[in-house]
Amino acid sequence: MRKILTLFLLLITFSYGKPLIVTTVKPIADIISAVEGKKVEYLIPPGVSPHVYEFRISQLKKAYKADLFVFLGTGEPKLTGLLESIPKNKKIKVINIPNLKLLKDENGDIHPALWLDPDNARVIAKYITNKLSQIDPVNKEVYQQNLEKFLKQIKEIKEYGKNRFSKLPDKKFISYHYAWPYFTKAFGLEYIGVIEMGHGREPTPQHLLKIIYLIKKYKISAIFAAKQFYNPRYTKLIIDQTGIRVVFLDPFGIDKDYIQMLRFNIDQIYKAKTQ
Repeated sequence: MRKILTLFLLLITFSYGKPLIVTTVKPIADIISAVEGKKVEYLIPPGVSPHVYEFRISQLKKAYKADLFVFLGTGEPKLTGLLESIPKNKKIKVINIPNLKLLKDENGDIHPALWLDPDNARVIAKYITNKLSQIDPVNKEVYQQNLEKFLKQIKEIKEYGKNRFSKLPDKKFISYHYAWPYFTKAFGLEYIGVIEMGHGREPTPQHLLKIIYLIKKYKISAIFAAKQFYNPRYTKLIIDQTGIRVVFLDPFGIDKDYIQMLRFNIDQIYKAKTQ
């Protein structure tokens, strides 16, 4: 009887000792958290641009010690050295996950903000569920239940966004930074202009005049920006010439989980185009 009780206690302890997962960006951490059932740690603060962030040694140590390190593989600070030291079965390069809908950025590279398409979040969640079930079979049913709940939420938020935007007479979209190709494509918006000509590249006067022309021609009501990628210096001329508003979105979910982040952005865009 004592042996059976001891074995039972060991199984309970193991079942709650879920794998330690570390990711580079918060949205991917949020997707994995929905499946694993606990908060997953991420390295890059969601309020800063990942393009210019510098990892600290303590963060890299956390990634090395994790049971699973998940990184985008594009648009992040270089992870040279760390990736070579982590065993292949303990790391996941997100852009290598099969069946993702991947788009190119202005440089021809894979655009990193792939999570802004809910269909990609669905693919990532399923892949992670299978991976977790392999390395932690005791909690396999828990992961599957969490996945089913998350997939339902994804379906609902995509339907919510498409329904809201389907009622808009104006679906044209201009942003400060080219952060939204996945989002606009997923929800049926038309991306017609970007102010910043690539990350860190200031717009030329000719380019600003082109944006002003588009705003006036299509009677665009707002430019969409994110605090992680924004310099008001380059929008001043546009605002002075058109009176357009700058409306801030949040591609990383600074103080929101994944589903909340999508809903916030949907509502911000809808309000900006209907007020």
